[in-house]
Amino acid sequence: MVDKKYRALFEPFMIGKLEIKNRFVMAPMVTLQTWTADKAFTYDTMEYFVRRARGGTGLIITGAHIVYPDLEFVPSKALTLMTKPARYIAVAGEMNERIHSFGSKIFVQLAAGMGRSAHPAMVKNFIAPSEIFNRWDPNIKHRALNTEEVEKIVEGFGKAALIAKRAGYDGVEVHAMHEGYLLDSFTMALFNQRNDKYGGGLRGRLTFPIEIVNSIKSVCGKDFPVTLRFGIKSFIKALCRGGLPGETFEELGRDVDEAIKAAKILEEAGYDGLNADAGSYDSWYWAHPPMYFEKGMYLHLSEKLKPHVNVPVIVAGRMDDPDKAVDALKKGKLDAVCLGRPLLADPDYVNKLRADKFSDVHQCLSCHDGCLSRGYQGLRGSCTVNPEAARELITGILPAFQEKKIVVIGGGVAGMEAARVCALRGHQVTLIEAGDRLGGLVNAGGAPKFKEDDRKLIKWYANQLDKLGVSVLLNSTATKDFVL
Repeated sequence: MVDKKYRALFEPFMIGKLEIKNRFVMAPMVTLQTWTADKAFTYDTMEYFVRRARGGTGLIITGAHIVYPDLEFVPSKALTLMTKPARYIAVAGEMNERIHSFGSKIFVQLAAGMGRSAHPAMVKNFIAPSEIFNRWDPNIKHRALNTEEVEKIVEGFGKAALIAKRAGYDGVEVHAMHEGYLLDSFTMALFNQRNDKYGGGLRGRLTFPIEIVNSIKSVCGKDFPVTLRFGIKSFIKALCRGGLPGETFEELGRDVDEAIKAAKILEEAGYDGLNADAGSYDSWYWAHPPMYFEKGMYLHLSEKLKPHVNVPVIVAGRMDDPDKAVDALKKGKLDAVCLGRPLLADPDYVNKLRADKFSDVHQCLSCHDGCLSRGYQGLRGSCTVNPEAARELITGILPAFQEKKIVVIGGGVAGMEAARVCALRGHQVTLIEAGDRLGGLVNAGGAPKFKEDDRKLIKWYANQLDKLGVSVLLNSTATKDFVL
């Protein structure tokens, strides 16, 4: 039974007229998705999303689907609903039925494109609101989209949303007025020097996202939920140079005051919720926070935004501390908690918290090695501490056919994981460690104050090995005679 201090996190909330069963939302993460040649989800990806629904997450948001991929992307690099809609509907429809069976809801994230934030390997055409150089390679110049091309993207959002609705999605999230992507660049004076209807003052620069929500609502109905990934502050102090926490600088992108004005306009236009964060590709660490950022790093921004809007504000940013999350909810800093990497580390995060077993939650390290780094190496995204993430059908831990006695030598992370998995499979396991404590090199590596999650990881392993009945022998040397 849920601890009464966390009960508020398990109360339902509304996005438009759609009820979400609890206050936990899975953040969109594109690097964990895989798809077939005809742009349908693979069975691995279907299971990846279903697994998070089975773990208790109230709302799941997929990674980005491009609505007009031919305009910008290399064909193999973009997931889209538009290539073979019937095939996409059949596969996603099956996935969504399974997700709904757990009482969870799912939104598909629809994207305009990457603009100047695009890595050159991903795109064939370099586009932007106005001419500018590429974020990663300043020798590459992005051309300005013409009015008709922007209108075609808007039309694409409506078409894609209708396909999504037919596939059984409960709503869509528009990606993204954050990170400096194509849509975000249209909304900022720093990147938008247009003189057509998509330029000018703030309201003119917001014409693109306003037309998008109008396009979606016109074909899917006014009650079909549409949320927006929304950056409250860009943290740009110069092109390719971001601001740091606590640093005083002139914001060249979107600041909090402009975000509040924009949010009011966007709510009036028809958006049903704001999935709030901060940062841009000029300050990438804000949008993809590493371990040296404090927990709840966007809360000082969301508490300024939330009083000015009537739609729910969903907030990410290292929100895996339930005490901080419930405090933020009760103080009106957010309406729902957005978890990305923590749900990769442990898909049962929500159910474990509900069952008052939070000590069993596998801790995310905010290391980026499995979820982001692997993706940029061209490998299947996963998780450093949970290799089953996005590989549930490949790496599932099954009972062994024959019980054995197994000795694991060394109590570092690798040794502890080997012992844990062997015990889960039903073997009798003894772990031998020469030192006086478990953890190996992580004890030294986790010494800096900001590496609290490294230290929690060691405690988690020790707790799990104890629960699984693993015999841990410290201060023991694994000689041949001793092992025998």
